[in-house]
Amino acid sequence: MPVTAPGQRARMHSGLAPPDGSSASRYFSAFYTVDGRRYSPDPGVKDVPVVFLVNAHSDLPAVALALQAAGKANIVVEGSVTDAPAVGTRRIELTDGLEVALLVAELIYEDGSSGLRPDLVVPQSRSAAQDRALEAALELARHPKSAPVARRPIPAHAVPPPDRTYPEMRYPPLEYRLLAAFRIWSVFHYFFPYKDLMGEDWDGVLKQFMPRMEQARNALEYHLAVAEMVTHVHDTHASVWSETLEEYFGAAPPPIRVRMIEGEPVITGIVDAEAARASGIQIGDVIVQADGEDAKARLDRYGKYTVASTPQSLQKSVAQRFLNGPGGTTLELVVRGDDRRTREAKLPRKSEYLDKLRNQRATEMLQLLPGNIGYADLDRLPVPMVDAMFEKFRDTKAIIFDMRGYPLGTAWAIAPRLTDKVSVPAARYRRPLVMSPAALRGGRSSEGAGIPFADHLPQSDKWKYAGRTVMLIDERTFSQAEHTGLFFEAANGTKFIGSPTAGANGDISRFYVPGDIQINLSAQEVRHADGRQLQRVGLIPDVEVKPPIRGIRSGRDEVLEKALEYVGVRGAALSGVGEAR
Repeated sequence: MPVTAPGQRARMHSGLAPPDGSSASRYFSAFYTVDGRRYSPDPGVKDVPVVFLVNAHSDLPAVALALQAAGKANIVVEGSVTDAPAVGTRRIELTDGLEVALLVAELIYEDGSSGLRPDLVVPQSRSAAQDRALEAALELARHPKSAPVARRPIPAHAVPPPDRTYPEMRYPPLEYRLLAAFRIWSVFHYFFPYKDLMGEDWDGVLKQFMPRMEQARNALEYHLAVAEMVTHVHDTHASVWSETLEEYFGAAPPPIRVRMIEGEPVITGIVDAEAARASGIQIGDVIVQADGEDAKARLDRYGKYTVASTPQSLQKSVAQRFLNGPGGTTLELVVRGDDRRTREAKLPRKSEYLDKLRNQRATEMLQLLPGNIGYADLDRLPVPMVDAMFEKFRDTKAIIFDMRGYPLGTAWAIAPRLTDKVSVPAARYRRPLVMSPAALRGGRSSEGAGIPFADHLPQSDKWKYAGRTVMLIDERTFSQAEHTGLFFEAANGTKFIGSPTAGANGDISRFYVPGDIQINLSAQEVRHADGRQLQRVGLIPDVEVKPPIRGIRSGRDEVLEKALEYVGVRGAALSGVGEAR
């Protein structure tokens, strides 16, 4: 009669599941099982005693386990008993001739049990003249043992232990600092979907930072080394956070918004008018010094530890935080105004300014502009107001969507109102698929494997807007904002006006390294619907325009002006709309 070998069960990962499972069901880890092979006897075969003699260096064929399970063979093990002869094993060569063998799978029988359970275990022979294991195997062949072998039951599903964050180790011992480097390397090696876009030798980065971890003399040097190592992945999503880093860089901002304009850190917004008046700060001022430090040197210092996908994203991220400090402290500035003269100014730092700085504009969110053009600030527009927006703009010639910031999830409600088409692919995804290779038949590696799928526009039974649409973009257009652009592009060919976006998309996951350091990363690849690259490129404007410093000072919004010109409205006087004042 046919006999069946046990299967092999191993771990697989669809993306990097965060340690607390907070990413819903987007990324997950699971078991996968390779079915056991079924063996059918040849016609006229006769039962004969069969004994398999193995040790730790043997490869036990699956048929041996099948015959043993059916009571038609015995297994003798010389030395210690492990599953290594019967399951997938990965060998790793270390230094000094040392090799490590890791089990990456486990046996799973039809009844849910597991484990290599020999019929007989014989101590390893100390003398070549006396082979006790062979003698025992021959004795079993003469007198076969037919009693079933008891195997251990195994859990039906995994309950992985929680990741340790080691919060008690702000400055971990050397072995834990090295562990941090290895963990960072391994997570990005196996789970980062954009590894081919790094533009660096990731193995070389590990070799570079192992000595850095060893040489770190205190907590701050160690945390900065971790932050700097992660910058080499070039992914704006890959932020690094710890209390030590927050204390060093500061978490409380002053009440001003700063952007890099013409290569200079320029004040482009104020969220506390009273504090600004008291300091004499004005929109359009160029920051020359901050707390006695040259502004560009300070930008470079912060930039060394800031992860970014593109140069414009790096400038945005650093400009947003290089003036931060402890809450309740005073920022001392030297600024240069329109008259080219420098002057000193002082501003308070407060954590409460963070919420006020979140929105990029304070002008009216929905407006009708000259020429019967609709304007919607997607940085502030909530989903419940989408239908009201379309009713307000029902008869307009065009809508300008201002996406110079971060949206509130409106793409899924707006894009279906821009097309009559159904089943429209809006973006292409690929989620890393990591599997224990030795459990696969042939032992093929899963490195570089992924699960491709498409993100389609939702359907809407509401009336569709048929006018032209444009979207304003710049370096502040990041992640979900860029995804919004993909949706609008796929829906009706919305045109982009402004400057290239951040170039970072892909739902975030995270992990920890010793010192309670949290590291985020893009965990799945996102591309345009037609397969074009988005990561490290960004959305490219159809019409490129960047605001000059003189425009910031005069209160103009050249990007919005160009958008109006694009849809056929020239010379319109703008005030109180977009970023115009």
